[in-house]
Amino acid sequence: MASSTIVPAMNPPPGLTSNFIDPPYIGAKFVVVNAVFLPIAVLSLLLRTWTRLFVVRSFRWDDSLMIMAMLLSCAMTGITVDMLNFGLGKHMWDIPATYVSPWFLRRNVIAAILYCAATGFTKVSVLIFYLRIFPSRNFHIAVWVLVFIAAGYSVASVLANILSCTPVDKAWYPMKAGHCMNRPVFYFANAGLGIFTDFATVVVPVPWLRRLQMPIRQKIAVSCILAMGCFVGIVSCIRLSTLYTLLKSPDLSWSTTDALMWCTIELNLGITGGCITAIRPFVRRYFPRLLGLSSSSGYKSSSMSRKYGHPLGSIPRPNAPNFSNVHSNQYSTTATALDNESEENILQKPQPIATSPKGIGIVRTVEFDVEDGRGNHS
Repeated sequence: MASSTIVPAMNPPPGLTSNFIDPPYIGAKFVVVNAVFLPIAVLSLLLRTWTRLFVVRSFRWDDSLMIMAMLLSCAMTGITVDMLNFGLGKHMWDIPATYVSPWFLRRNVIAAILYCAATGFTKVSVLIFYLRIFPSRNFHIAVWVLVFIAAGYSVASVLANILSCTPVDKAWYPMKAGHCMNRPVFYFANAGLGIFTDFATVVVPVPWLRRLQMPIRQKIAVSCILAMGCFVGIVSCIRLSTLYTLLKSPDLSWSTTDALMWCTIELNLGITGGCITAIRPFVRRYFPRLLGLSSSSGYKSSSMSRKYGHPLGSIPRPNAPNFSNVHSNQYSTTATALDNESEENILQKPQPIATSPKGIGIVRTVEFDVEDGRGNHS
């Protein structure tokens, strides 16, 4: 139903009239998406934070960066849900022109800034977390290149959104004198770089993960984590298709709904996936059977090798046995059993054995037989 006293933001297509009372509306699905994916991301972050503070007791930069990403995601949700009050989810010809400028357009710019910053924090957090897991120099070089790319294009995206128009407020006052960049084209290019970093973040650790020896349940868990990373990349591709629609359609308030919806899904899935990679110690302590472990804590010799996967290393002794001897003898070797329930440096090189002030470390003794060529043993 049209009103002669209200000016629509855009003239309706031929055969249609403006309806300010009960127009077509697709904003409900946007609310549902935020109500589902944001709490999942928040819960994942809470588990990660608990793990780092109370299980591992080692809070690092990547944890702080992920918290920043979550705060920005919450702020973006608040801004975009508020956009529903100013026409998001409705056709341009069904909302008053005063809703679009400045209210809708200003919130749209703020949401874009928050999204670019949040995705940058998320990806850099995940990559820095990788640095603590794999000590390989070549791996670190590859990761730092990705950090530079992800952080660089995120900062550039934030600045591009802020300075997209000259003067700046022309972005939400389109009738003001000045000029603006083609925002949908910028979003399209930004999404392309985002897809590249999404898949690169998943692919980079694969060669190093293949070297790990772990129980089948842990391999399944790692595969699920990588699969979630791939799914985030697929969601980015879907978002790219919605940006193409936005690029071609003048119906901004209607077309922006799907684009923002997929931004919300992508961002919160990225945060969730990044947090899942860091909560393995939480699962190991409270739900050990999920990882195929027989004990959730302690240093029980019967399950330690399965739980921590540390290779035994002998303590050098002057009377070390000579295994080339043809005689059968029984020897013992001792190995350090140190672990802070952290997933860090699971591929690290052997370290010197830690000792107490008395010079004695936490050790485990394993007896084994050496058999000679005649099959005799003791």
